Amino acid sequence: MPQLPLFANSEQLRCVLVGGGQVAARKLATLLQHNVNCRIVALEVSEQVQALASEHGIPIEVRAFAPFDLANVNLVVVATNDRVANAQIAFACNANHVLVNVVDDAELSTVTFPAIVNRDPVLVAISTGGNSPTLARRLRSMLEMQLSESLGRLAEFISSKRKLLGGSSSRQLWDAVIDSSIPDLLERGNLAGAADQFEELSRDIAHRPKGFVSLVGAGPGDPALLTLKALRCMERADVVYYDNLVSAEVLAKVRKDAEKVYVGKKRKFRGIRQAEINELLCTSALNGKRVVRLKGGDPFMFGRGGEEIETLVEQGVDFEVVPGITAALGCSAYAGIPLTHRDYSQSVRFVTGHLKSDEIHLDWPELAKADQTLVVYMGLANLQLFTENLVANGLNPQTAIAVISRGTFPDQTVLTTTVDQVGVELAQRELQSPTTAIIGDVVEFRNRITQQHSSS
Repeated sequence: MPQLPLFANSEQLRCVLVGGGQVAARKLATLLQHNVNCRIVALEVSEQVQALASEHGIPIEVRAFAPFDLANVNLVVVATNDRVANAQIAFACNANHVLVNVVDDAELSTVTFPAIVNRDPVLVAISTGGNSPTLARRLRSMLEMQLSESLGRLAEFISSKRKLLGGSSSRQLWDAVIDSSIPDLLERGNLAGAADQFEELSRDIAHRPKGFVSLVGAGPGDPALLTLKALRCMERADVVYYDNLVSAEVLAKVRKDAEKVYVGKKRKFRGIRQAEINELLCTSALNGKRVVRLKGGDPFMFGRGGEEIETLVEQGVDFEVVPGITAALGCSAYAGIPLTHRDYSQSVRFVTGHLKSDEIHLDWPELAKADQTLVVYMGLANLQLFTENLVANGLNPQTAIAVISRGTFPDQTVLTTTVDQVGVELAQRELQSPTTAIIGDVVEFRNRITQQHSSS
């Protein structure tokens, strides 16, 4: 992105507005709203511009722009409909190292005006790099509806308390303030109630030096599938422990200055042991940090989350579990495969394709029964062995199977075949991990729907 978002001290800006029409009037109103020192140069001046200038004591010179107008100026706003003149002014500004905004012409501009949501002293600026002012305005409207009018009061409240505490307070306190009912009290104008609750929060946190651990389900990969609570945890984290099943797109949602620690395990690579991960979570929390253990899918679905909370309980660490959309649900939905369907399957079984000590301890006769759906997690390397055991225990070798590679990602691949042919098919293709396999007649439903859709 060839833009650096900055908030300028508007009272230090010295601006020349070139133009006197309707667009110039709109820009002048924005400049005046932010106390920018400006003057106007224009060949013609509308009544609206004259009225604004007269009201605020803005000087107007009715003439063409000249190079000497750049003296003692650090911003020029060009609002004329003469592109040749606009280009000449922009060239002069660039030669004199003066910032220039040519309205509705990003190519000639070195700065652009964002769409602004004003909750003074909180300002939210939205820019599309000049590509679509309409989109920027639409985003502003969305944020206007979502951001409380009392947001500025909350910012001023926090500022006053920070000054009283002399900067000695922790981010944990301010997170607690924002998550408490203090914003609601301020919105209702109950300043005394907000102050009382702040004192209570301060005492609680002062007597609770331990941190907190959130076991967060990151879902199958698409960041749009994160829950709202998962996002809140990731935005507040001091340290995040993640593995290779957490996508880069999801990891990008973590608070920018949080410490990110990879604790994953990969094929043929020892990685870090589970006991070490458990200890890291406890140590970070006991040091007062807000910890997020970010786990692909759901923490309790083949994620060893139960082992982690056992250690947290043993060491007296407070924690929460934030469920996530597991791979079985996400991948099947994106692939168009219903895990249950009254005409195809009345039950679902989940098994992991990871073997311990190269041994398989599964109830194969039960798994091989008809009229059910079998979902195999992370079983690409051992999938042929799985299907051979299923067939040996009575599964129809013509049973349909779908192998979903990088499910829910834009480059998701779905291979459909039968259990007796899946080994041959996989040998001919290079599917990327992670993978999820779905075995059962529900795969035939997808095949039928896909054929009907393609022929329509």
